[in-house]
Amino acid sequence: MSLLGWPLLVLSILLAVAAPVGCALLWGRVRGTGAWPVRVSLIVLSQVTAVLVAGVGLNDHFEFFASWSDLTGQNGADAPIQQQNGGSEPLGRGLSKRLRKDFRPDHGKNTFSAELVGAKSGIRSKVWVWLPPQYQQHPQQRFPVIELFPGFPGTPVTWLHTMQGPKKLQEAMKKGAAQPYILVAPTITVVPGHDTECANVPHGPKVATWLAEDVRRIVTENFRALPDRDAWGTMGYSTGGYCAAKLTAQYPHLFRAGVSMSGYFTPSTAALAKVQGENVPALLETRHPPIDLLLTASKQDPGTTNAVNTMVKAARPPSIVYTYVVPRGGHNIGVWTAMLPKCFQWLTTKLTHAS
Repeated sequence: MSLLGWPLLVLSILLAVAAPVGCALLWGRVRGTGAWPVRVSLIVLSQVTAVLVAGVGLNDHFEFFASWSDLTGQNGADAPIQQQNGGSEPLGRGLSKRLRKDFRPDHGKNTFSAELVGAKSGIRSKVWVWLPPQYQQHPQQRFPVIELFPGFPGTPVTWLHTMQGPKKLQEAMKKGAAQPYILVAPTITVVPGHDTECANVPHGPKVATWLAEDVRRIVTENFRALPDRDAWGTMGYSTGGYCAAKLTAQYPHLFRAGVSMSGYFTPSTAALAKVQGENVPALLETRHPPIDLLLTASKQDPGTTNAVNTMVKAARPPSIVYTYVVPRGGHNIGVWTAMLPKCFQWLTTKLTHAS
């Protein structure tokens, strides 16, 4: 029986109804010294079936887990990355600055955070930065940067812990599959509880400016980061995947490449749907930005595969779209974590190396 679909949902509902009914019918029939353990077991069973139907219902609606193997962590991350259209051109390099006192150690080794005001957006929010071991080992070296975007609702530190961003990057580095990066996880939900979809909201916060221009300036002024567009990439999952693709396409003079993990590509917020520049396929069709995008999806998460197909049809050189579609997995962190090694490896083929 599939983890998604009406059969399991109906079965869970029947169990949730049958358990308390059975409990009521059997309650008076159970007597003697062993009555209370049996009665407690009946109550627990009723509670378990109630929780089960809620979990199955939520999973059926949001598709967190697409299959039983997905639920048990056996995600199918083994799939090829395929180029879907023609070529683009590389660009140049830049300078860096050193760490100032704004940032403080936070959330583990080599991780720093600061709450700062964006010079152009006026947004005051928090930024987390993780430095690779090579940053301390080679004090004269400058490093490329990957901006990391979470989903909504979500928090940037998910990238540093649950998503295992630094760990997966270091594993890829040890295998020679990836280069060292400065990982930057900025706040994208600058107004708590409100999903701005990383856009400059009409009459609202300029979140795109904050993420693309202000965060870049903050990082290059505080760390030995290569400021050149050829050294900057983006990566995000779910809503963060939309942000990664959109910001890379909107600001091709600032970002060279982006990775969208199970993202979508047109705004889901009604207020943003009519805003020019928020529809990523339209950006690719009309502006032809000189960028590379890696779009990941799962065949058991059909909304993501449909979104990827739309982007593939829209892309024209010098924009290049690559796809990474795995056979199994739902819309969840387990799937995205399994994809990370290949995503870091792909970015390493696109971005300027440390210098």
